[in-house]
Amino acid sequence: MHSNQDRDLFVPTERESFLSLLWDDVHACNAQSDIVTSAAQRRQYIRAMFACIEGAVWLFKQEALEQHKNDASIVFTTSELSVLAEVAPSIDGRGVIQEPPANLRFVPNLLFAFGCHARAFDYEPVLRVSDHEWGDLKSSVIVRNRLMHPKQLSSMNISDDEIRTARAALKWFGLNCSAATLGVSMWYAKRAIQKIEDPEEAAAKLQIISTAAENLKRLVLDS
Repeated sequence: MHSNQDRDLFVPTERESFLSLLWDDVHACNAQSDIVTSAAQRRQYIRAMFACIEGAVWLFKQEALEQHKNDASIVFTTSELSVLAEVAPSIDGRGVIQEPPANLRFVPNLLFAFGCHARAFDYEPVLRVSDHEWGDLKSSVIVRNRLMHPKQLSSMNISDDEIRTARAALKWFGLNCSAATLGVSMWYAKRAIQKIEDPEEAAAKLQIISTAAENLKRLVLDS
């Protein structure tokens, strides 16, 4: 039997369980390969795909907020903090502050979340909008919007090209999330190295892990 400390290492956090569930919904649609899938499965794939992306973006923003609270060196403006929290503060007729949910557009919100996350954990931004998959993702947003606000029967059809584009975009997004996670790991590694008293030893270890992390990030992003 594991001790409480050991057992905690094997118990997924709520955030890990949350993301895992969202990915499970994506895989349950059976639209990840070139096998023939039904129209319903394709629609469910697009919906599950964007639920997964938006869930990951929300968690990135929460991590950035936590870093801001815990580390005085990480500074976000008042406006940035509101967008990270996804609220739009206003004053009602009684002079009382209200914080209704902010109406955020998908693409700007995604860019903002990745940028703030990189700032919070002090790593180079990983989201490469020059990649053709970035265009794939924006194209898939149009398909998602068409499904969420259908105007006619044809709005509900997902073509072969559209589902292939969506799969490529989601894979690319997942790889970028992995690269961002490497940035977080490096932040914790640097914090640990700061505790090493010998400056030469600390510098040597930092060089080793920095090189390894950069190579791994390049491998991930070029997959």
